[in-house]
Amino acid sequence: MGLAVAAALRRAAPRLSVTLLDPAGPPRAADPDTPGLRVSAIAPASQALFERVGAWQRLPASHMAPFTTMRVWDAGTDAGDGVHFSGVDFGTPVLGTITDNAMLCQCLYETLADDPRVSVLAASIEAITTRDSDIAVQTAAGDTVTGRLLIGADGRESSVRTLSGIASRRWSHDQLAVVAHLSSELDHDDCALQRFLPDGPLALLPLADRRVSLVWSTTPDHARAIVAMNDAAFAEAVTEASDGVLGALAATTPRVSFPLVSHYVEDPVAPRTLLVGDAAHAVHPLAGQGANLGFDDADCLATFVAEAVADGADIGDPPVLRRYRRARKAENAGMVYGLDFINRLFARDRGRFADLRRAGMRWFDTSMLAKQLAAGHAMGRSGDAS
Repeated sequence: MGLAVAAALRRAAPRLSVTLLDPAGPPRAADPDTPGLRVSAIAPASQALFERVGAWQRLPASHMAPFTTMRVWDAGTDAGDGVHFSGVDFGTPVLGTITDNAMLCQCLYETLADDPRVSVLAASIEAITTRDSDIAVQTAAGDTVTGRLLIGADGRESSVRTLSGIASRRWSHDQLAVVAHLSSELDHDDCALQRFLPDGPLALLPLADRRVSLVWSTTPDHARAIVAMNDAAFAEAVTEASDGVLGALAATTPRVSFPLVSHYVEDPVAPRTLLVGDAAHAVHPLAGQGANLGFDDADCLATFVAEAVADGADIGDPPVLRRYRRARKAENAGMVYGLDFINRLFARDRGRFADLRRAGMRWFDTSMLAKQLAAGHAMGRSGDAS
């Protein structure tokens, strides 16, 4: 996320100097031919940001899988009875594009590598000192970096958040997400698929090489069992859990899992400091919107910082930070708590809740207005700050 923030800031305000501090240093080179396991569904608004900074044009075709339709259905119904989205209905050629995080990071880094106003340091932050006119960061190596504004884009376990004393509400979903890539008997036809199961949602996302990327959120015990299966048993389990919509599936990669934990920062601002992306808000992956929220943060922040620079204002002054806070609060809070609610709602598989939910999905699929509002939000129109 830090690379996206740096690229957005440099594009919006070319006179700024940006220093990136990352304990891992520059990103490792991604495989040019094969997408990595961790993928994101990039919304059109995020794609527009990457196009403006010059990163999207660097993505190889082997790492870009636009999806034109999406199907979402409940475990108690047939896939044909769920909710269907099509880009054609919303006047857009695609609903989003699946790409892997490693290659996107590499392309963002390449846009910054030759920029004399951007420095990338392999360093971790040990202390923060705020002064009237600037803010100083002390690294573990004993170096000091100063600037007008400190942006915490350092993920869910943000050291900037901790050192700045910014409070965060955190809760576990009691789920692990299992990710892997699989080949399918039937073509995915550029369609993103999601089935809500009692233990959590299962998503099959299209890849450019005609495979699919699995993101299966389920109970910790079940997830560990899935990871421990041999390839044949794993493929059979995913085929059954996905209701066979793509025919027989076959494993093509190892499987990894990670815990699903959400958190939300009520106020992402401290003196000369603010948080963006997962440092400020982490959401359940069921809608694939976590990364896009962060990219919207970066785009919005770059706009306000550029305006401050143009006006000759101090980019770390409270009025600039308050504008950012007000602009992003409603969307970020709505997504964090809204997705948590949806995940809990679909976990109720029996009785009146299940019947009402399925009736609601049938109504939703027939309401073009409701689908337009949901699709517009997911594609980033509400968060486009450009």
